[in-house]
Amino acid sequence: MTTSDTAALDPKTSTQANRKAYDTGRFDGWSDTVSAAITTILGRPDSSGHIGLLGFSLGGFIAANTAARDERVAALAVLYAGLPDAMASKVRHLPPMIELHGEADRNVPIANGKKLIELARSVGAEAEFVPYPDKAHGFDFSDTDPATFDAIGRVTRFFHSRLAA
Repeated sequence: MTTSDTAALDPKTSTQANRKAYDTGRFDGWSDTVSAAITTILGRPDSSGHIGLLGFSLGGFIAANTAARDERVAALAVLYAGLPDAMASKVRHLPPMIELHGEADRNVPIANGKKLIELARSVGAEAEFVPYPDKAHGFDFSDTDPATFDAIGRVTRFFHSRLAA
């Protein structure tokens, strides 16, 4: 990491505006990296040819941005994420997707997830939004939380139904 990376990511010195600018300026590079991985996977002899992306929080933002740019992505699942406003105006395509979000999320407002679903539908994608009442950012994914089992089950069923060869 560079000195500017460290400064932008340090919670003691960075502001929310600095972090947002840092992230937004890197989305295309991060998505290019994911697309390069997709190319590698699709080139393998054991590849089914069906690619699904799963992302949590910042990873969900990156997965959504990649899926909007790379039509080889056949399914997208994001948890407590969205798509940066700067990228949303460029979206012309999204694959079928599911977005799961805690209603008590203070890190990524639930409105971000809802906007992503609206955007997906506006470009003709099948899109499902699943809110989790009283759940914060990241839920807690404990072995005793029913939301954990629900979220894992939903994402698993979603990918099975969209990516079966």
